[in-house]
Amino acid sequence: MRQRGFTLVELVVVVGIISILLTIATMQFSLMQQKAAVEAQARKVYSTLIGVRADAMYTRTPRAVSFSGNQLSIYATSDTTVAPVTVYQLGLPMVMNVSPTVVTYDGQGMMQSSDISVCVQPDSSGNNQGGIDSVVVSTVRTYMGKRQTGGACAPANITQK
Repeated sequence: MRQRGFTLVELVVVVGIISILLTIATMQFSLMQQKAAVEAQARKVYSTLIGVRADAMYTRTPRAVSFSGNQLSIYATSDTTVAPVTVYQLGLPMVMNVSPTVVTYDGQGMMQSSDISVCVQPDSSGNNQGGIDSVVVSTVRTYMGKRQTGGACAPANITQK
């Protein structure tokens, strides 16, 4: 009488195939998590800048937002030498195309300087997987975009999304 079942070789092959598939899935999941973190931070910066601009317009008081590495500080006036009203700790470092790294709005919600870009930069290469990784602030408009691969954090290198 013959017994039916799987041989040891068949079981080892199946376990090997499953482990390969799990390894590929884990790598893809890690990449998706990094992409989501970059996009979430870009959206957070965008919404913060829009909120500060609206607050400056409605209160008719100048406002400022300062970026420093992984930190975003919001000021109740355009004076950034005083203590900030709110400070957000960001998960990834930010870079800007200007120095000092401050966005200032006047009492009408207009930025008086030239276009400023703020880019999420998870590593020193400037490349990342996020579909949205930058925010560009102009005199009367703020928009999100994707920085061109290897390009500097400058408004000309950012494609609006």
